[in-house]
Amino acid sequence: MILHFSGTGNSKHLATLIAEATGERLLDMAALMDKGTTVICLDKDEILGWVFPVHFWGLPALVRNFIGSLYIRGYSGQYTFAAATFGMLCGNPHGQMRSLLRQKGIALNAAFSVRMVDVWTPIFNLSDTARCLRITQDAIPHMQRIAAMIAGRKCGNFVRRPLPALVDGLHWLLYQNHRPTAPFHLADGCIGCGQCASNCPTKAITMHAGRPQWTKAQCTLCLRCLHHCPAFAIQYGHFTHNHGQFANPFV
Repeated sequence: MILHFSGTGNSKHLATLIAEATGERLLDMAALMDKGTTVICLDKDEILGWVFPVHFWGLPALVRNFIGSLYIRGYSGQYTFAAATFGMLCGNPHGQMRSLLRQKGIALNAAFSVRMVDVWTPIFNLSDTARCLRITQDAIPHMQRIAAMIAGRKCGNFVRRPLPALVDGLHWLLYQNHRPTAPFHLADGCIGCGQCASNCPTKAITMHAGRPQWTKAQCTLCLRCLHHCPAFAIQYGHFTHNHGQFANPFV
């Protein structure tokens, strides 16, 4: 069982490769939360995996909330891993994941990370499409190696560019400060397609008179709405308009 959450597709890309290598079922955490699914049954020989993007050097709020509400039946020491996609620095999401799973009586056997395009466009410029594609393609061999190690049930810490647990307090402070939806706004060109509302993993967007409105005070800040907007009409703050969009083309 591979449980994944993805904003722009990077984590789903990794999760799909792992599922193909292991033959495990692939489940979307956001979709399960939307259905109210809080109980999952694990088979005796099944792998339990978590694949997610790094948000501000730590776990996305959606992943935290999902684990907090989850009850797993049938866990008896099965191989369990966590794999993160990140941009500049990985931070300490695996330590946070390990702590959350320990509260559920689950041990984490392996931790992995892979560097991909950093989609935090309030800072990073993604307007060079060729460069973003090259970074994504260069990451594929590493993702395939991770998938092979998981298929072989390799144990250990294989995290690239980690940060010590001391950053956890800073992670949460920065993350919480940026999670309010107030900086989201519409630029010219919105076509009223509603993709942003239907794809928002936290249902923070609703459509009114053919225009999206952010009706929740906070979201998980995946920027899925911005990067998947077909008209690039959704912006966050003052800089994203010049920094472009990116959605993983292999998903």
